[in-house]
Amino acid sequence: MKTGIFRSGSVTRNLALAGLLVAALGAVGCGDEPEAIGREMLENATFLTLEGGEITLTGGVTTSEGNVRHELLLTADGDLDFDSDIDAVAVLAADRGRERFLTLHAVLRDGDEIRDVSARLIGDRIEVHRAEILDGMIQVRVRVRRPGDPVTVRPSVDRTPYFALTSRGLTSVALIDGAHREDAQAGGAEAGNGTPAATPTLYTHEWELESFDRGDWSANLRAPREPVTLRFQAEPRDAADVTGEVAGFAGCNRIFASFRMHEAEAMRFYGLTAMRRLCGERPTDFEQRLLEALRSVRAFRIEGDRMTLALRGGTIRFRAGRRLDSHTPGMM
Repeated sequence: MKTGIFRSGSVTRNLALAGLLVAALGAVGCGDEPEAIGREMLENATFLTLEGGEITLTGGVTTSEGNVRHELLLTADGDLDFDSDIDAVAVLAADRGRERFLTLHAVLRDGDEIRDVSARLIGDRIEVHRAEILDGMIQVRVRVRRPGDPVTVRPSVDRTPYFALTSRGLTSVALIDGAHREDAQAGGAEAGNGTPAATPTLYTHEWELESFDRGDWSANLRAPREPVTLRFQAEPRDAADVTGEVAGFAGCNRIFASFRMHEAEAMRFYGLTAMRRLCGERPTDFEQRLLEALRSVRAFRIEGDRMTLALRGGTIRFRAGRRLDSHTPGMM
């Protein structure tokens, strides 16, 4: 078969027309893409202050009452509230002379307008090197001082805190991800043996919801599209009193909370909050009922690969699912 680069005039014209059509379609496609907010817009935006007031930047800076100098340091684009618009986060510095507070801001797009909906303190005289929005989660790379260092010492310890825009505003959250994806049965450890810390399966497994009964209402477990899960993480403490973080999925949104176990089988959740994804009526109803129930939990028990959370007038039951990489309090 012969090959070559010669084309007749008609073929060349057809290819040219096809190229123009592709370019036109590409232009239409680009116009449909959500518009990013961009740093230039944020340099002249209005932001909330930690005291409940507002400041408006001009070219990325402004000076407010008390000779406080505000400066825009970093920005990042991404969808914070899962509405397909491109939102943004911004890191601002408020220089008060002897203090330099760094704050994180969640900026949502509403049509042609942008609005700062939440401000949160990151730290005083720390360094912030990068911010990113990853699947609705906000990752901030900072450098802080070592414990015990005076504020005059330059930060030298790298940290990567995560935040999420939840029903409580910008919330500091703990990511508790599984490193081992295979299903694994719990090893028979049981609660009720005198110490909350002696329940290692609580931390080594992701817990999948099996049943949810509260009074005259039972959960329809077919409502969530994905398994409803909880993951626990705790730091070593007194074996009789353990505190830590919990993260999970409630049928529509990621959820986050702190928890405390004490007096053998007692457990409570604190600061329980969810991200701001809009869902259908049934998933939203299921999620709200589950969150209300979790806020009412007062006790727990683990028997083999099953965990029961007890609340007044009901129970929530889970089974141990995939194995996690989280450590058990008191164990290295």
